[in-house]
Amino acid sequence: MKQRSKAACCRTLIAIVAITVVAADMARAQMPDSLTYVEGADIDTLDPAVERSTPSHIVISHVFNQLVKWDGPGLEKIVPDLAESWSTSPDGKTWTFNLRKNVKFQDGTPFNAQAVKFNLDRIRDPRLGSPNRSYYGSIESVVATAPLVVTITTRQPSPTLLEVLASEWSAISSPTAVQKYGRAYGHHPVGTGPYEFVSWIPNDSAVLKRSPTYFGPPSRLENLIFRPVPEDSARVIELQTGNADLVSNLSPESANAIRNSGKVVLSRVPSSFQVFFEMNVAKPPFSDARMRRAVNMAVDRQAIVNKVLLGYGSVPTSPFPQGVQGRRAFEPIPYDPDGAKKLIKQVYPNGYSGTVVIWTTSGRYTKDRQTAEVVQSYLNAVGLKTEFKVWEWASYQKNLYRPLPGTGTGKGSNDANLWLLGTGLTNADIRLRRKLMSGDPSNLTGYSNPKVDQLLRLAAVEMDYDKRMGYYGEIQRILWQDDPVTIPLFDQVQMFAMRKNLRGLVIYDDGVVDFNRATLTK
Repeated sequence: MKQRSKAACCRTLIAIVAITVVAADMARAQMPDSLTYVEGADIDTLDPAVERSTPSHIVISHVFNQLVKWDGPGLEKIVPDLAESWSTSPDGKTWTFNLRKNVKFQDGTPFNAQAVKFNLDRIRDPRLGSPNRSYYGSIESVVATAPLVVTITTRQPSPTLLEVLASEWSAISSPTAVQKYGRAYGHHPVGTGPYEFVSWIPNDSAVLKRSPTYFGPPSRLENLIFRPVPEDSARVIELQTGNADLVSNLSPESANAIRNSGKVVLSRVPSSFQVFFEMNVAKPPFSDARMRRAVNMAVDRQAIVNKVLLGYGSVPTSPFPQGVQGRRAFEPIPYDPDGAKKLIKQVYPNGYSGTVVIWTTSGRYTKDRQTAEVVQSYLNAVGLKTEFKVWEWASYQKNLYRPLPGTGTGKGSNDANLWLLGTGLTNADIRLRRKLMSGDPSNLTGYSNPKVDQLLRLAAVEMDYDKRMGYYGEIQRILWQDDPVTIPLFDQVQMFAMRKNLRGLVIYDDGVVDFNRATLTK
């Protein structure tokens, strides 16, 4: 009977795989010249002004353009995009951009200076509630001085303006579509990019098709399909059965298995991603910097890299991983559980009686849930009582940033003490300002350090590059040695697996994937 049962299970499994392969073949027949990308987390919105996650950014980067853009994965130079050229006044406060001619949005709306003004005014309007609004704080006015000329005036010289305008939040949307859909615009995006939006079913798929009106060289693929699959093993099956052409966020175990299979290509890509726990500094126990230093000393990062990540990562030596502008390196945080216990005793002589609430996502970062569980065990080992909750990514994002005026951090994050996140942002000012400036919409921790605020303000107007990087370096030192707000866990390695016939893919250090020159050879 057991043998029959096993045989029946095997036949069922074979049938399921066969059906999956047939379904994949049918889908490809219905959507020829298509590429399917499977990742661990879903999109949160397709409105560039309010998005804050890499899955959203990847889709947005194919639908939209900015005034300017970085010249490639190296992020070494800013080049024209919707602006053909620009100039700056002698005092560094007035920027004039000359725009491309004969460009239209995908809904037929003309692209012009008024459209640029509309978008920059919109993201700066507090009524929108953009978490990215503070990056535009130096802008005093945006004026359409001619149909294809826009002038941006800043309150003081702004060394980072071009970097902000090159970010995905500065993507230019169709004013017609924004006004038509209102708050629902994030489900109906319209840009000027190489692909146009077809559909998005949350937790299922998003589909783009090649735009016939794009002003640049046409993309080689007709359709792009983005699908979230949280389980690592399921993403591997998607690739092996032909349901996916590219998968990301592979676990080390899956990476090793795929590398040895010979059937697909494993790509190990440099990353500017660091994965960390943020700490709620607005309430005990982490309102005391000594407790924040204690839990940092309680975690064995080398063990996490060796045993959880199987070597697919590195121990952090800075708040900035490799590839981030202005990085300063320090000695790794020592693993010292006895020292952690002593610090905890200084703050709570009889031990902390409360519960440390830990939140994590699963599938968004490499071995995120497993790493969080290991950290929980380290905190328990130094005498802290903990509680654990796993979130689905889109709900996690919405809850963390949910406004709760007057309650601790002022966000939904206030219900937790620790929450796991990661970032691959390569811009020093944006990476620091969004998380550290007092009152910033992206500051989830309630962190407020007058010295850090002052250093950020000084850097924002310092036109000398080396001096500006010096300010950012001092902030990194404060975070690393004196006043931490995170528990850095590991610097991530990006692991992608793809079909052998996929060519022309470009992967950035921050996890963004560019499909514009990609092809699937026969």
